[in-house]
Amino acid sequence: MDKIMTFVQEKLTPVANFFGKQRHFSAMQKGFMATVSFILVSAIFMIIANPPVTADMINQGGIWSVFSGWYNFAQTYKMTILIPFNMTMGMISLISAFAIAYHLAGSYKLSQISAGLTSVIVFLIVAAPANYVQLADGSSPLVLNTTYLGAQGLFTSIIVSLSTVEITRVCLEKKITIRMPEGVPPFLTDMFSSIIPLLLNISLFFGLNLIISNNIPGSSLPSLIETILAKPISAVNSVPGAILVSVLILVMWCCGVHGMMVFMPLTTPITMAAFAANAELFAAGQSPIFHPIFMTQAIALLGGTGNTLALVILCLKAKSNQLSVFGKASIVPAVFRISEPVIFGAPIMFNPILMIPFVLSGTVIAILYWLACTFGLVTPFYILVSGTFPIIINSFIKCLDWRMIVFEIVALLVTIFIWYPFFKVYDNQLLIQEKENAQNMEPVGE
Repeated sequence: MDKIMTFVQEKLTPVANFFGKQRHFSAMQKGFMATVSFILVSAIFMIIANPPVTADMINQGGIWSVFSGWYNFAQTYKMTILIPFNMTMGMISLISAFAIAYHLAGSYKLSQISAGLTSVIVFLIVAAPANYVQLADGSSPLVLNTTYLGAQGLFTSIIVSLSTVEITRVCLEKKITIRMPEGVPPFLTDMFSSIIPLLLNISLFFGLNLIISNNIPGSSLPSLIETILAKPISAVNSVPGAILVSVLILVMWCCGVHGMMVFMPLTTPITMAAFAANAELFAAGQSPIFHPIFMTQAIALLGGTGNTLALVILCLKAKSNQLSVFGKASIVPAVFRISEPVIFGAPIMFNPILMIPFVLSGTVIAILYWLACTFGLVTPFYILVSGTFPIIINSFIKCLDWRMIVFEIVALLVTIFIWYPFFKVYDNQLLIQEKENAQNMEPVGE
């Protein structure tokens, strides 16, 4: 363990320091961290709207009947309960577009508010252009397609936020602005100087989106990005293919792409067919069989994508204030398999020290699940359920096999072992930074 920690410290810390100091990666990390509070609040409403029981379980009586009130309330008011979720997590790319541009502009000493608003407007133009829709009653409301405003459009928001700030910076440096005479108040000078960069940004991205939509009907910049990322994947429902998809999903999350959303059009039909086939076998009195596509679900058994519950548990004993507070704030979402607070808040994205165990722990558990099913140690999934079921319950419901509970306990111990050396290095790094910051803030004696 000491050798592993030494290797991580010597080889990855310089890389992490580079990413921390490089202004674009730093802006992305700060921008993602700005979304954590929105993600935590959204997780609360998602949990309320999705109780960890089904109607059949409640009808069976016993301990599950305790959840009947919660279940009935959630079923009746689900759409209303999810409004805060839709306006927080459902807008996470929009929030990121503002926050990333805001911090990048600050590193250039540009107007941060102007940069953030420009990024938001441009992102809406390419990701959710407003269009009039003719309804049956004759009215024509102006509507937005919110598909890419959530995590599905995150990679697009990164491109837009970084590009708009750089275009604005070049315009200001090259004096491609409306210049006001001396004596004009600064706020008016800033307002008029931002007009040409704003017009250029809007024109470039609006034009690019039009070119894409005209040449590829029904497409847009975000959907084109999805298509490009999804095309190379084939042979998904095979062990090599499922491992490849699992790794790519995890790696994409590390790079700011919602990997699960990218592959969902490809994996969802296969997954549903696998569950349906196993359900038919079980109904016929036969044993369900293992489908490799289930490995893509195993990467998110413990704490959501990347099996991040282990990191959250370790953070509860962290020496640095940042990880200690973070662990306490993230434990409940992690138990309910919501990993966004960890991915954005630790952060894992663009953090070389935590990216490795994130990809490794998800992949290892997926492989262990394959081996456990292959050797008959657990029953493969055959009940398709959705929602934020907490750990243990989620996997148990999908196969109704108590051995799956044992598997998850063992898997948790394995992931803790994987995360520990990387967590330790990162925790020590943050602790040193906190001590340096505290010393710099101490008043200097005369």
